[in-house]
Amino acid sequence: MSPTHLRVKSLAGKIFTGVLAFTMGVILVLGVAMTTIYYLSYEHDAEAELAASAQDAAAYLNASPPDANIPALEEQFAGLTRYTLIAPDGWVLYDSAADPATMENHASRPEVREAGENGQAATMRFSATLGTDTVYAAVKLDDGSIIRLSETRHSLLAFLGDMLVPLIVAVCVAAVLVLVLSKALTSRIMKPIDALNFADPLENEIYEEMDPLLIRIDEQQRRLLLQNRELAEAENMRRDFSSNVSHEMKTPLQVISGYAELMKNDMVQPDDRQKFAALIYEEAQAMRSLINDVLTLSRLDESAFGDDPVLIDLHAVAGRVAGRLASFAAEQGVEVRVEGTAAHIAGSETLAEEMLYNLIENGIRYNHEGGSVAMLVGRETEPCVLSEGEDPVECVCVRVSDTGPGIPEELRDKVFERFFRVDKSRSKETGGTGLGLAIVKHAVLYHHGTIKVEGAEGEGTTFVLRFPAA
Repeated sequence: MSPTHLRVKSLAGKIFTGVLAFTMGVILVLGVAMTTIYYLSYEHDAEAELAASAQDAAAYLNASPPDANIPALEEQFAGLTRYTLIAPDGWVLYDSAADPATMENHASRPEVREAGENGQAATMRFSATLGTDTVYAAVKLDDGSIIRLSETRHSLLAFLGDMLVPLIVAVCVAAVLVLVLSKALTSRIMKPIDALNFADPLENEIYEEMDPLLIRIDEQQRRLLLQNRELAEAENMRRDFSSNVSHEMKTPLQVISGYAELMKNDMVQPDDRQKFAALIYEEAQAMRSLINDVLTLSRLDESAFGDDPVLIDLHAVAGRVAGRLASFAAEQGVEVRVEGTAAHIAGSETLAEEMLYNLIENGIRYNHEGGSVAMLVGRETEPCVLSEGEDPVECVCVRVSDTGPGIPEELRDKVFERFFRVDKSRSKETGGTGLGLAIVKHAVLYHHGTIKVEGAEGEGTTFVLRFPAA
């Protein structure tokens, strides 16, 4: 297990923590809210009941002579409720819980003052010292005195404190229930996840929220499969390439080694020395050409032609290439023509020259005496689409036509493979390396272009190249 996993909570732990916190919060909020509502409702009813009792006591005392009020209070109204009879000037005449002589003047008390003004009053006062609330109900009697009833009750905070133990018990019970529930929920949630088939992610029946993850996994798997196939193809291509290079180099080396050995051992007639030296030179040139083509392909595979494109006039490049191949064309008895107008693309001029060189050289090499190679360069009159799904762009077109034997239609895709030859015996005679068209295809792709083969077998071949115009 990696250190990262040690810092990550389990799914069951997260569900338990989340549900427990939510449940405790709900219990506490509801507990406090319900207790407060119950307390306020109870106090309201108690206050109304106390006010009613004060009215009853006032009615009873009003029906008796004023001098009989105190005896009546002593005899008739004993109990938990505190009764206080207050004279119109505020002094206490009677109190069921204390000695009136020790009590201060009550004229300033809110309930006494309000009862004196309105005839009756009901108030509540909190005692910070005792932590209790006292409810007062006062009624003014006919003789101007005031009868006041009072009851002491627990304050809201004290009432909530009394409810603390039941709340704690409820929270503990909820914690146990949430623990059991979280384990059950985790098991139920994880069951379809544990059954996931990652070999085919999109075929799973799973939660909708997991679709983006499964889609990403499927895309990554497809990408990995594609990369593995590409790597396998590249490895096979590398092996084939190495094998072909070794084979192609072995033949000239054997010729060079054989003739050199004969000359070294003085087994060659003086008249044949020049002939053998010429053969050694030709094979060395063939090997040099092969090595140059291999190095060019290696640079193309590694994208080693730089990232800063330059402006290239393909018509001018074609003219230079035709000039370089003029002597070779003359030896073969083939005419080379370059036609068209200036047409610019952006890319590597060295690579563009190598590309056109191979096309014209192939046209000369695989031709007949008296034949011709024509290269037409220019801008297309209509925009063309170079890649499927992309918008049409202005294009430069290069057409290289020869009067050679042509390429069978079923082999037109294979001619761009490395070391592939349509006619192997003909290639040996002409000295081709089998890498020219592979270099052309890579160079075309490097310049974001396309290439296709046209023409009928026996009637020559035309290579059509298109590039985005600069």
